[in-house]
Amino acid sequence: MSASTELDPTFVSLLADPRVTLRPPPPSLSMKDYRQRLDRPMAAVAGPAIWSVRSDETEAIRRRIYRPTAQTHGTILFFHGGGFVVGSLDTHDALCRSLAAASGASVVAVEYRLAPEAPFPAARDDCRSALQRVAGIEPGDIGKLAVCGDSAGGYLAAMTALCAARQGIRIDALGLFYPVVAPACETESWRTLGADHMLTRDWMRWAWASYLGDAGSLAADVDLLRADLASLPPTHIITAAFDPLRDEGEALGAAIRTSGGVVTMTRYEGMIHGFASLPMLTPMADRAITEMGRKLFVNNSVD
Repeated sequence: MSASTELDPTFVSLLADPRVTLRPPPPSLSMKDYRQRLDRPMAAVAGPAIWSVRSDETEAIRRRIYRPTAQTHGTILFFHGGGFVVGSLDTHDALCRSLAAASGASVVAVEYRLAPEAPFPAARDDCRSALQRVAGIEPGDIGKLAVCGDSAGGYLAAMTALCAARQGIRIDALGLFYPVVAPACETESWRTLGADHMLTRDWMRWAWASYLGDAGSLAADVDLLRADLASLPPTHIITAAFDPLRDEGEALGAAIRTSGGVVTMTRYEGMIHGFASLPMLTPMADRAITEMGRKLFVNNSVD
């Protein structure tokens, strides 16, 4: 795909505000306060009213379950983004509500442990446990099963899908919103967009280091582009033209195709990282979520 040349005017003034630029926290700021500062604006976004939203805190891994109607025909296991270090059930409440409404499926959102307090493999293991719990329900109760995530949650969704294949758990579809893919952050889009488009290369490298912790030497092993992707289910990837993660997300799609997998991709021109969580700023947010919901469930396929 060729690079877009025009940023959507909606984001020009937003990106001009230095407060939206992601930077690692200063030593004087606790991670609790840092998360509150970053999470508060996203948690304030309102999503659509749906039939049922309930929290499940019966186990160590908190979940929130969204049902658009009394009878749903499938389940989406959703992992939120936030660079492995921020984000919560609340920051992605609006997105999950919209995804449930668009897909007609139940959405089970997972609040995995965050780095640096809980480094690798904590988040990975929490996501795997969440999948095993959902997969342990009678197939007739969960219907078709998809896994989905945005940004770092997209990375965790892909890794969870790869693990499911090895465990013999059937996942019918995989949906990725502008996924994190590789710790190097060395693509052309990182070089051209990684300093002044909200998500910065310095922040993402800090986030990766926080996530990997003492396992930093395993960086090559956690790179999705080095994984055997042939076992992934049909996958749909949404990228944003002015997102530093754009090229690695599209490279992942190309690698899935090369491995013999089924993949479709849509690049949203003029958009920035995280745009699907900004329905108050752009109608492209709802359009992207609707597209993902239809790819995963309404169309019953991503091919």
